[in-house]
Amino acid sequence: MATYQTTYSTSPAKGLPGQIANEEKCNKVSRTVESSAGIAFGQPAYRGTGDHGVVVGDTFTATGAGSEAAGNTGTGEITDEPSITAGAKAGRYQAVLLATSATAPFAVYDPDGILVGHGVVATACTTIPGITTFTISNAGTMTTGDTFYIDVTYTANAAFLGLAVLNPAVPPDTSNPDAYPQYFTGAFMTEGQMYVTAGASVVDGGDVYWNPATGRYTSTTTHIRIPDAVFDTSGGNGDIVEVSLKNR
Repeated sequence: MATYQTTYSTSPAKGLPGQIANEEKCNKVSRTVESSAGIAFGQPAYRGTGDHGVVVGDTFTATGAGSEAAGNTGTGEITDEPSITAGAKAGRYQAVLLATSATAPFAVYDPDGILVGHGVVATACTTIPGITTFTISNAGTMTTGDTFYIDVTYTANAAFLGLAVLNPAVPPDTSNPDAYPQYFTGAFMTEGQMYVTAGASVVDGGDVYWNPATGRYTSTTTHIRIPDAVFDTSGGNGDIVEVSLKNR
């Protein structure tokens, strides 16, 4: 009988990318892959153009639109088109004035209502993750409680669906291994625990971001955020780590 393997690692991997990590609450759906390059196991998938279609994640693009709340007492204005980068959440950010003055401080809340930073009227604000810069002007009267909006709209990765589940029954393809090929019906985890490959040091409980250039997962806010996901184990670049989607 032929010998298939004669050497073994002293520290075998705890799992494979796309492998369901345990039997916690888990939900998977079947979807047809639209992307010509397919979708590799463990990679994020987004709603496609056809019914029950999915596409692989792409590089981040989004637009930002600034506006003033209709009920404002003052006459302040916000930058019309703030620049948006990866790390920004889709939805409406709110900047609320904390004082009445030409240089009043303001607080910024993300679309989930979480305080993400502060700024000062008439000074460019550059400290909000995912929003490169914007300014609230001191045009006339600035009143405590006046509110300004930044609406972030994704133009890529707009509708996250789930993570591609490892399936050994997929026909092998030497040019695109370990992936669902185009037009194949794959399984995608919308909730549960999955093993993925870390692209940098990550820590248990940290938010999950995906780097489309490497197909690996990080805690770097300039990469693409996976909504409702946290790391459930720690590790370094190249390590297999566990991601919890909607379970923590």
